[in-house]
Amino acid sequence: MMLSGLKLSKISIATIAVLLIVLMWLIGNENIDSATAEFPPVIEQFSECSTHGDNLSATLVVFINAEYLAKNLSAALCQDPVVVKQYGQVKAVWNHSEDQVLQYVGKGIADLALVKENLMEAVKGESTYGYRVVAAYPDYSAYLISTREKPLLDKAYLLGKRIGLLDYPTSRSGHLIPIRLFKELGLSLDNLQISYANSHTELRNMLTSGKVDIISSYWQDSDENILSRNYITPIEQQVSGSKWYLKMETNNIDLFCAVQRTLIHIAKEQNSSYFSRLSPEPDCQVQPQ
Repeated sequence: MMLSGLKLSKISIATIAVLLIVLMWLIGNENIDSATAEFPPVIEQFSECSTHGDNLSATLVVFINAEYLAKNLSAALCQDPVVVKQYGQVKAVWNHSEDQVLQYVGKGIADLALVKENLMEAVKGESTYGYRVVAAYPDYSAYLISTREKPLLDKAYLLGKRIGLLDYPTSRSGHLIPIRLFKELGLSLDNLQISYANSHTELRNMLTSGKVDIISSYWQDSDENILSRNYITPIEQQVSGSKWYLKMETNNIDLFCAVQRTLIHIAKEQNSSYFSRLSPEPDCQVQPQ
C-alpha cells in the first residue's frame, strides 16, 4: 500500500508541475505586447511613382529583370504625356524568377513586360491577353570565356576548371545553355566546380579577379578592354534576344508609341553595346505607305 501511495504521489507532483508550466506560459503570453509579435513585411521588389494625372485608379504595371532599369523606366514613363493622360501610377516590378514571369505574364497582370519569346509562347500571352512586341533586343551568341586560353568543349578539360554561371535559371547564355552543354558532355553538376553570380558584370569581375577560370556569357564590344576574343569559345551561335511586350487588349496606339519611344530613349543611354541596340517593332516613327 505504501508503494502504491508513493507512486500516486509522484504522478500528482508531475501533473501539478506540468499545470504550473502551462499556467506560467499563458500568463506570460498575456503580458506580451501584441506589437512585438508582428513580423516585418516582406520587402517587395518594385519601383512606383505617380504620374500626377487624373486617372488615379489606373496603374501601368511593368515587369522586368533588372532593378536599375525598373527604376529608370518607371520614372521616365511617369513623365510621358500619354501615360499621364491614361494612368495615375506606374509600378515597375523586377524579378528573375521564371515562376514570377509566368505569374505576371501568364495571368496578364503586367501591362508591359521584358520576356523571352519562348516563355511568351509557352503561356500564350499574345492570343490570350493581346501582348504585342513593341521592341526587341538583337540575337546573340553564348560563349565560354577565359582570360589566358581558349576554352575547350571537352569533358576532361572542364572537370578541372572553376566555372562561373549566373544564379538565374532563366538566363540562357549564363545558365541554361552551359548547363545543357555539361549534360551533353556527360558531366554531372556535382562533379564541377561551379560558382554563381547575380549578374553578367559580376561574372566578368569573378573571371578577371581570378576567382573562376571560365564563365558562360555573351560577348560585348566593351569586353575588348578587359578580355580577348582569342579566348572565347561559342557554345550556341543563335540565341534570340528578349523582347518587350505591351498588352494591347484595345488598339491603344498612342500608348504603344509612347512606350516604344521611352524604351528606345533609355536603351540609347545604356553603356552596354548590346542593350543599347534595342529595335522598335514596328517603328512608330515610320509611317506606313
